[in-house]
Amino acid sequence: MTNTFCDDFRAMTAERMAGSMEDMTYAYEQTRVPKAHYRKMLATGIEQVMEASVEINLIQPYISIIKQMINENPKSFYKALLCIDAKVTMTTIRTSEWEALEDMWQSHQSKDDPNHGGHLPKATIDTFKDIAKHGLDQLSNELDDKQK
Repeated sequence: MTNTFCDDFRAMTAERMAGSMEDMTYAYEQTRVPKAHYRKMLATGIEQVMEASVEINLIQPYISIIKQMINENPKSFYKALLCIDAKVTMTTIRTSEWEALEDMWQSHQSKDDPNHGGHLPKATIDTFKDIAKHGLDQLSNELDDKQK
């Protein structure tokens, strides 16, 4: 069996790994990421790396529960979200607030609602997708340009 770059990479020092990673990144469309960045990332404590992994695993049950609630009763789910954001409690809800919840649900169901079919404003979803695709720095630059 032949030796692969990965086999050699594992045997390198962190300094040489960082240099190799810089070279590999440059090989992709001549993208420049300084060796110092990789050196810093390789020196990151395992606790910090594990923290992100643990958070991902904690979010999954929330997603499952929310999907189940939406599937079982989307109207109640929508009203519950609205109550949370509007700081309305079921123990102190007024008749006018209850009617407003129903009106908002009807409006949300309307084909004219720009968020029809979603639970968050379309602008929020669009911003999320922009950040995921282009990064926060580019989005900040675009917002700065629009403000000028």
